[in-house]
Amino acid sequence: MSKTIDSGEILQGYQRQEAHILFSGVILKIIEEISDGFLIMDQNRDILFFNEVLLTKTGWRSMDIFTRKEEFLSYLDIKPGEETKKRIEIPDTDGESRFFQLNSFSVQSQEGGYTLISLVSVAAQDYTDPEGYRERYDLLFNNLQEAFFTTDLDGRILSVNPSFCDFFGYSLDLVPETMDQLYASSDSLEEKIDCLKNYTLCRDYETAVLCADGVLKRVLDTSWVNYDPEGHPEGFTTHLKDVSYLKNIESRLMISEKNFTTLFETILSSIVIVDPLGMILNMNSAAEKAYGYTWEEIFGEHFDAVFRTDKKSPSFSKLASIVDRNEGHYIDPEAVRKCKDGEIKYTYASYSAIKDATGELIAYSVVEKDLTERMNLEKKLKETIASLKKTQSAAIMGFAKLTEYRDKSTGKHLERIREYTRVLAAKLRDLPQYRDYITDDYLEDIYISAILHDVGKVGIEDQILLKNGPLSEEEFKKIREHVVLGGEALRDVERQMQQESFLTIGKEIAYYHHERWDGKGYPEGRKGQEIPLSARIVALVDVYDALTSRRPYKEAIAHEEAVEMIRQERGKHFDPQIVDIFVENQEVFLRIKRFVEFEENPASIHDLLQRSNGEEAKLDEAR
Repeated sequence: MSKTIDSGEILQGYQRQEAHILFSGVILKIIEEISDGFLIMDQNRDILFFNEVLLTKTGWRSMDIFTRKEEFLSYLDIKPGEETKKRIEIPDTDGESRFFQLNSFSVQSQEGGYTLISLVSVAAQDYTDPEGYRERYDLLFNNLQEAFFTTDLDGRILSVNPSFCDFFGYSLDLVPETMDQLYASSDSLEEKIDCLKNYTLCRDYETAVLCADGVLKRVLDTSWVNYDPEGHPEGFTTHLKDVSYLKNIESRLMISEKNFTTLFETILSSIVIVDPLGMILNMNSAAEKAYGYTWEEIFGEHFDAVFRTDKKSPSFSKLASIVDRNEGHYIDPEAVRKCKDGEIKYTYASYSAIKDATGELIAYSVVEKDLTERMNLEKKLKETIASLKKTQSAAIMGFAKLTEYRDKSTGKHLERIREYTRVLAAKLRDLPQYRDYITDDYLEDIYISAILHDVGKVGIEDQILLKNGPLSEEEFKKIREHVVLGGEALRDVERQMQQESFLTIGKEIAYYHHERWDGKGYPEGRKGQEIPLSARIVALVDVYDALTSRRPYKEAIAHEEAVEMIRQERGKHFDPQIVDIFVENQEVFLRIKRFVEFEENPASIHDLLQRSNGEEAKLDEAR
């Protein structure tokens, strides 16, 4: 089981107010991260706080809770200051019943009393009233180590527990008849009774009581109203805590710590408390269950030695520095943890700095939600998507090659086009105006789509498409129709998919890759940035590949000559910025060209290695 940090040592010498601030801060930090539904109510039944989990579990909205507060509180059936554990039923806004385990805790501060209510979902079949409640209550009442007694509404003592007799020095068959015989001050008793007659909790009221031997003792008096099964008040129960031997600050601190410890142990999320040097101070039961360690096994061990998986995972000192720079809070949505049995778990981890009232750091809390199952499912999903994309890419390449199969002279034109396109797009992303537009998804889509630029040529007659000599004006006009044929084909496929995909970019490229920056291209005569960026990129790489490739009707020209010709068309045929990026990275284009040449003719590898001077390795980096 987990152990409680010795708060007396941590806070020794601090004032009472500072102690309350520290523990209240710790509780609120943890409540924000837990997976239970939580609600805080003050002594006037005003709802001060509830977390998002409560809304999710109950099916109520924030507006519903505030506008129908009394209805919602009636389902909880909790009076201010009441500490209880029970099963309840709450209908959601559609009228469907939801069942919960309700735990309530009472916290006292200088501003007043607060009730913390925790809701944990339970199955409908588990919603039953506990059997033998009265017997268990009697057993608990008689074995409590502190004094309890009950009275009727007029203050007559009805029952006491054995600890009451030990505390006051009475025997069970000889106790005072009324509670005014117990209190040293009639004024303090009247104040208490006035409070109870308003049916409110009298919490930790500090007063003096008179024992059978005449000795006065200082106590913390907590009293509440008892109700009959019909809900009518029938008397009071009083709990007396002896604080005679304690300083006031020590007694208050113990009460706060008790509430914190109860909350700490009932939270379903795992919590580990670590000192500023990374040494483990405490962990709750949920953490023990999640990681397989008991508190005794890892107390005093370094967090990294217990939970860190490898050197690639961030060290606790690094995480702590991030917390400190981030105003005492940091969330890692994909933390990796090592369990005692060697199992690796993935968690949603929230790191928070715990400071005292002077602002001095005393510890860090690590609150975690186990996401291992979800992460494994996401991994399988990613693998499936990657496999589908690989299959999709292969299918698109096969579709695009329909044109190349008719014209054997183009070689590995499509392979070169997609590599050239990816290089230009990736380099353009470095420019401020494209940083947000050219995303990773865009790069992947344009890489696949670029090879569809001439897919419309499948609709052009062989005698025109494969003609060795010059084309007539009529034949050239016919060739130009391939952009419309390809664009419309891809548009129709895209419509059937009913969503944007790589085909959206493919359609743009097919339609507009023969447009010119100066507006003298086809099919629409668009100019400047009226032309989609994808088409402007492919326009340049298509021309470069055509210039540097051998065809039946022409010889290939040298890389340097092709670069100069494209430079001359800056601001005319091509987007000036794209030309500049191309010129800056022309050596990458040359390496891609040589690499693909080798793939077509593996026998030339020796010559390739000599010419590239090891540049094939750089190609991998460029790609």
